[in-house]
Amino acid sequence: MTRKTVLVGQYDSPFVRRVAVVMHYYGVAFGRRVLSTFADFDTMLELGPLGKVPILVLAGGERLWDSRAILDFLHGRASPGQSLLPHEEPRRRQVLRVEAAAVGLAEKAYERGIELARRAPGTQDPTWIARLERQIASTLAWLELQRPAPFLVGPSFSVGDVTAAVALTYIKEKWPQLLPPGAFPALEMHRTVCEAMPAFQAAPYSATEAAQSGWRPQRP
Repeated sequence: MTRKTVLVGQYDSPFVRRVAVVMHYYGVAFGRRVLSTFADFDTMLELGPLGKVPILVLAGGERLWDSRAILDFLHGRASPGQSLLPHEEPRRRQVLRVEAAAVGLAEKAYERGIELARRAPGTQDPTWIARLERQIASTLAWLELQRPAPFLVGPSFSVGDVTAAVALTYIKEKWPQLLPPGAFPALEMHRTVCEAMPAFQAAPYSATEAAQSGWRPQRP
């Protein structure tokens, strides 16, 4: 039986989901192994040294981890006309800048969630939470200023758009108070346009997988 590429992780993770969206966009066939870094941590450590998602298991058994490394591999296999990371400057660095901001947005939202959900009441650090919220608000404001119409860097869809859209959906699903209605109209339009694309529809955010992840600890 022929082995196929497998993406490990859940679709509530913006890092897993951005890899899945890019794979669908490129037409890369893959299977899924739905594992959580919390509920399935021992298994995740067997698959990768950090026990983090996403992990991409190639057909030959080789494993890649970290969404940046996985996407670099996928971009390298795409034809120049199909690649979501442009080859020409200055657009290439403009896309990389947007992608980096969107990855950071997702990371800071995740860190805030860990502080609120994983720490026991009375042990949370309000100063740290406030700092994270300032970073989130600052990044949202910067992305809004890019004036997506509908895409963030010029007229063409890019990996920056993928990453921004999945980060925005992640925040909207988990902490909607960080995205007040009407506060970021250009970003909401951008997110809506992206989420309607076939590659996004093929890898939708999963609240069911989030609920089964063990992300929120059971307290006595």
